[in-house]
Amino acid sequence: MKSPLTQYDRPRMTRMVRMFTDRQFVQRAVVPHTLVLCTLCLLLISLGACNIFETRTPEDPEQVSSNYIPPTQPDHVFTNMTNAFRDLNSVNYAKSFADSSTSGRTFRYEATPQARSRYAGVFSNWTRQSEQQYFENIRSRLAFGSIPAVSINMTAQTLSSDTAFVEATYLLSIPQQNASPKEARGRAHFFLVIDRTGSWSIWRWIDIATAPSDITWSDIKGEFGQ
Repeated sequence: MKSPLTQYDRPRMTRMVRMFTDRQFVQRAVVPHTLVLCTLCLLLISLGACNIFETRTPEDPEQVSSNYIPPTQPDHVFTNMTNAFRDLNSVNYAKSFADSSTSGRTFRYEATPQARSRYAGVFSNWTRQSEQQYFENIRSRLAFGSIPAVSINMTAQTLSSDTAFVEATYLLSIPQQNASPKEARGRAHFFLVIDRTGSWSIWRWIDIATAPSDITWSDIKGEFGQ
């Protein structure tokens, strides 16, 4: 004779076995996915923590912008000079003047007689490097947040295959720290040459005062080139 308990509970036992089997299946399916998700979360947290303490390269405070264009024409040289003042970029400014290693010409600057008398000795050995140095001195003494205003207007030009002569008028205004702006005006004769790379540059610059009392570019160079 079969046990009454077995007869009575057989359907219940069948359901319990099915439930247990299903629960084991669910655990086998869910646990691996849960472990994967937990591992991914820990990895993301670790990466975030690394970024927090990562050393970053600071920006260079001396970094300046550049609007330099290849001077394949003489007028590009004057555009680059103007842009160099706007960008406060002394390197680009110096590129406007002949480099003897590529052009075969040594840069020469001829100041006005008034400036040569006023700044004795400054122009006795004025070089391409002197141009860059006075430019950097201007930059260091500018009023905060200001830039020089420069205008160079060509009035005449004579061009050959490898040289050029340009007459121009100019205006130059330099806002200074704790001082009124320094303003210069005058005329200039520029002699340009093309180097072996196909770039034009100034190898000779003659400054000319339009009036004896005018402050000229030579005066700016004399003051900031000391």
